[in-house]
Formats: sequence, structure tokens, C-alpha cells
Amino acid sequence: MNTNEITSSELIECESNPRVFRIKKSYRNQGILILIFFLFAGIGSAYGIWIESLPDRRLYGVLFFGLFFSFLSVGSLWMILGFKFGSLTFQNNSIIQQGVIFRKEIDLSSLYQIRWGLSQGGSITLKSLNKKISINLDNYERNERLWLIRYFQSALPEESQNHWDLFCYKIAIPVRDYNPEEIRTPGPGEILITRQRWSLIFIPLILVSTIVLIVAAWVLQTPRLLFAPIQFILLWLVFYYNIPKQGMVGRRISADTDLKQMLIFLFCWGALGLIGIIILKIIDFPEPQNTISNVCLMCIWFTILLIIVSKLDRNSHKRNLKKVKAAVEKWNPEVDPQTED
Repeated sequence: MNTNEITSSELIECESNPRVFRIKKSYRNQGILILIFFLFAGIGSAYGIWIESLPDRRLYGVLFFGLFFSFLSVGSLWMILGFKFGSLTFQNNSIIQQGVIFRKEIDLSSLYQIRWGLSQGGSITLKSLNKKISINLDNYERNERLWLIRYFQSALPEESQNHWDLFCYKIAIPVRDYNPEEIRTPGPGEILITRQRWSLIFIPLILVSTIVLIVAAWVLQTPRLLFAPIQFILLWLVFYYNIPKQGMVGRRISADTDLKQMLIFLFCWGALGLIGIIILKIIDFPEPQNTISNVCLMCIWFTILLIIVSKLDRNSHKRNLKKVKAAVEKWNPEVDPQTED
């Protein structure tokens, strides 16, 4: 028997008693922090425009930044509402996904395909003949994610599950083997990431930037610069609370070949683009040749950027595919001592 499969008693329980999954609180907390960030950024920008613009242009500038940051805040408001109203329910052989506005329901007997995704901490897409439900696993706690993975991995035959092997290697095995009560010793090419580590980076940055911006605001007579440290503080809080209290082990950038290649390329290509902008400013072609040359070079720059990034991503994908077989073998026969509620 495959020990990773959902037992028959759990299936019977889902049919007789509803099992409801609610979005985790940290999802709501991130939404609140992002909302506060955009709120202060919007107030600071509007205030700066109000005191620096000509009287006949103040209102238009304030309205523009108000609408701009209001638009950016929609996503954070949606996260807060998603925590309040969102749920995933298993009942009577059906899966019910309740969103902020819409409600979707799929009968398990009508499923013909399950697609396992790697984006945003892992996702599961369920497909029937006329309906589709996408589940973002990162919205749920670790034990709930593990239950959902096991449940759907047992729901259909292997040939009806797309990308399970890669998902098993990248998402399922790390979720199953993660133990929140202990921190494993970092191995070669790894590092222990803690909340204190982020604090040691951000607190000096916040203090230095606050002093520099206070002096700059006084010398330049630009009071809106005083709002900038608040954004650094909110950014620090986002990083701080995304790390578990006991810390987590991650790979060093120097040991991650794919990430290192990507960062080196982006740095060099970005520097080349900056040099190109400076050269065009020095040459200063007359119009409309100046605009045409800028647009053409920008299109070429972005096209090459997309091609190289796509190639690096494909190479990384090929290397990961060589490791998935061992991950699937590790998932199937091994007994997981932890029992889900």
C-alpha cells in the first residue's frame, strides 16, 4: 500500500462531514502591510506634489497619485478580503471553492485532469469537462498543504496528473520533510536564514537612511523625503515575518548555479542598457530620429533580455528533470510518521 495515499476512512469522512480549509493569517497580515506601504507612499507623494507644484497644478497632481496608489492598493485589499471570505470545502464528494465574489464547485467523479504547478509555493489545478478550480497551496498551513497534496495525488491515475514528478521534487518533498520543531544543520552551499539576520541588514539601513533623508529634506527643503524611511521599515517587516521564528535553511547564491548565472546576466545587461542610455543622451539626435532610435534600441534590448532569460530557464528546467525520478521514488515508499487531522 502506498503510505502517501489518503486512507479510505479519510475519504469517507470527507463524504459525511465537511472538511473546510481557511486561508492562513499570514496571508492577511501581508495584505495589511502592503496596504499600509501604499497608503504612506501615496500620502507622501501627494503631500510632496501639493507643496512643490504650482497652485493651478496641485489638484491634478494629487488626484493622479491618489488614483495611482489606490489602484496599487486593490491587490492588498483583495488579500484581506480573501482571508475573510475565502475557503475550500470538501463535502459530499465535491470540492467547493469560495472566493471573495465567485463560488466554484466540482464533483470529484467528473475530474479528468490534475495539473501540478510550481509558481507561488505550488498550485493544484483541477479540471472537469466544463469547470476548473485552481488552488494556491501557499495560502494554507503546512499540514493542510500536505493533506491536499496527498489527497489529489491519490485522486486520479498517474497518466491524468500533469507535471507531478517535477512538483514532487520541488514542492511535495520539501513540504513533507519540513519539521517546524527543529532546524537542520546547513550543508555545503547552504545558509541558515533567521529573522535576526534580516534585522542586522535592515536596522542599520533604516537608521542611516533616516539620518541622510532628514538632512536632505532640510537642505533641499523637501519634507516628503521624511516619508521614505517608513517604506524601508515596512519592507523589513515583510521580510521579517516571512521567515519562521526558528529560521530556515536556504541555498547560498554562490552555490546556486542557475540563480548566479541569472543575476550576473541581469547585472551586465542592465549596465549595458544604462550605458546605452547615457550614450544616446550625449549624442542627442534631433527629433524624431531621437525618439525612433530610443524606441528601436529599447525593443532590441528587451527582446534579447527575454530570449536569454528564457534560455537560462529552460536549462534550469532540464537539470531539474534529471533529479525528479529520485524524488518520486522517495515520495512513494517512505512512511511519513506525521498524521494529518
